[in-house]
Amino acid sequence: MSTTAQTPDSATTTWQGFRRRRDESLAAPHGILAQVGIRWIDPSAGPQRLEGVPGSWEIVDDRAVVHLDGTDLTVLAEAPDVEVHEDADRTTVTVTGTGDVRLASYGEDVRIDVIRRGGRIGLRLLDPSAPRLTAFDGVPTFDYDPALVLTGTWRRETTTVTVDSAMPWLQQELPSPGVATLEIDGTAVDLVLTGESSILFTDETSGTESADWRQVSAQLDGDQVRVDLNYALNFPSAFSAWGTCPKPPEGNHLPLAVRAGESRVQPTER
Repeated sequence: MSTTAQTPDSATTTWQGFRRRRDESLAAPHGILAQVGIRWIDPSAGPQRLEGVPGSWEIVDDRAVVHLDGTDLTVLAEAPDVEVHEDADRTTVTVTGTGDVRLASYGEDVRIDVIRRGGRIGLRLLDPSAPRLTAFDGVPTFDYDPALVLTGTWRRETTTVTVDSAMPWLQQELPSPGVATLEIDGTAVDLVLTGESSILFTDETSGTESADWRQVSAQLDGDQVRVDLNYALNFPSAFSAWGTCPKPPEGNHLPLAVRAGESRVQPTER
């Protein structure tokens, strides 16, 4: 997004370029539109078979371990994210990375990400043949609206905020650099920033014309803030029933209908 003053026509052209790049990113064969499931590994069950996934899986010392006795699964990750032990009749792979790890592939190029969420470890499955992905022709959006570029101030209040997520059992902790105050119809509205400068928010269209919640990047300059709501994006959970995305911090609501940015799509399992 450009940080310099633009004419209405140039602002629209810049936004259209952003939209093309966004759609190209979403069309990636193993991106968020390829999600077809999550399999959670039961830490108390010992070695276990997970529906539709090769190998025998277990949790050992808070790490995912898979035992392979054939060639149905191809390991993609390398050290330091994994440790591989081979003996005469099987291969054992231990996931040592502490974040999400693109571990392996199987079948018709289905990829497995090992993920950690809320103290649980699971496998996220990404299938390039998912109907959601193969039928994708772009995210629906509202028209560009220059009136929905908001300004205000922000103050640094470094902290961590606890939020709910798309999965009802899951809470997440997000770093926050501070609070943005936007002027909306003469009213000051406070919004908690997360990450470096993101705003997770709801508005008067949420859950109807737009997704249940969205996110947008704020531009910080000194103590000033600028938010172009035309760049508001859906979270992966807006597309997929398997999203684990964080919800907005409490109170992050814009008291207006934000008919800008990405609009509502119907989440599906495939």
